[in-house]
Amino acid sequence: MVNVATNVPNANGRRSASASGEISVVDVTSFFSTSASGGVRTYLTAKARALGRPGIRHTIVVPGETTRMDEWEGATLARIRSPAIPFAPAYRQLVDWRALADVFDAVNPSVIEVGSPFADPILVRLALGGRRVPVVGFYHADLVRTFAEPFVDHAVLSPLRVILRMTARRAIRSIYNRFDATVCASSHVARELRSLGVKRVHEVPLGVDLDTFRPLESANGHPLLPQNGAPVALFVGRFCPEKRLDVLLDGHALLPRDERPDLFLVGDGNIRDSIAGRARDGGRVTLLPYVSDREELVRMYNAADYYVAPGPGETFGLSIGEALACGLPVLCVARGAGPDRIEGSGAGELYRHGDPADVARGMRAMRGHMGPGIRARARAHAEETMDWSVTFERLLAVYNQVASSSGKS
Repeated sequence: MVNVATNVPNANGRRSASASGEISVVDVTSFFSTSASGGVRTYLTAKARALGRPGIRHTIVVPGETTRMDEWEGATLARIRSPAIPFAPAYRQLVDWRALADVFDAVNPSVIEVGSPFADPILVRLALGGRRVPVVGFYHADLVRTFAEPFVDHAVLSPLRVILRMTARRAIRSIYNRFDATVCASSHVARELRSLGVKRVHEVPLGVDLDTFRPLESANGHPLLPQNGAPVALFVGRFCPEKRLDVLLDGHALLPRDERPDLFLVGDGNIRDSIAGRARDGGRVTLLPYVSDREELVRMYNAADYYVAPGPGETFGLSIGEALACGLPVLCVARGAGPDRIEGSGAGELYRHGDPADVARGMRAMRGHMGPGIRARARAHAEETMDWSVTFERLLAVYNQVASSSGKS
């Protein structure tokens, strides 16, 4: 295998990473917030811890309120002053390519991973100037289902949905074919990217923190998830249209009240008010605030009977992995990365995308996916398939491959 460090150019007369025996890995993404949880932040946290070892210098470049560099989870977190995004104030967008070039000058990257698809790839190219450095794109967000499809049930908007979907597909092909490689976290996403004409696609499934997310020996319920005789179903995540909580709630409402699980939705987002209206109807739906304390989240997972994963645009399925690691079976939409996460587990059920009646069927079926045996099976599946160390060894292999095949030496 080619060592990435041998493929580092000297920039502006600076000592290269190869001269010091280091690989300089740089992540650049605007999909990062210090005040909100998210899959990208979870991934980068695990990556920083895994790469925090001799021979690797890891730098993560993200937008911030001010420009500064700090040590973070074993990596260097370089914040660049950036404007807030009006419709998502917890997030900011990188815009200053000159500041990004300063970071590149300081750390002399061996390989760069770009984690968001909009302005960031352009900024990276500008910041690199003429330097030849391998650049990998990680497909973190389903651009079609997350950004292009307005989930509005109105026939008049159908042509707009089609146009936006076609535009997003062309954009995906254009953006990701400019990278030396594209990485994604599930076989479903890999197949879809290839079908859209994206080349050089590598599948690198993500892991889960198996030490933190675990079955608890004394899981005696949770004060916020009371047991009322009905199964307890749990969702943890953002309240936004692409999660398709509407389909989940419609399916839940189709069941007779005495057959419904007590459904707890934990999180926050821009459709919280409309979801709260459904919860106020008294149909065994409860909204709980966003939980930042991971141990508290583990207690919630352990107190539930099963997890629900309704988002068809999931590219990671990290919360599914967390639930399985805690011994929780999963009811999952049969679209996106979710089916890959539960395949072979014997601890889950799939329902058809956009079909509330099949959600109701799945909720009935989940009554047969409860109990100590199923929980042990869920945990065993997580241990066998969701090891972060395997994730990052595979990722480093991709880095070495692109460094070798691109001839950037």
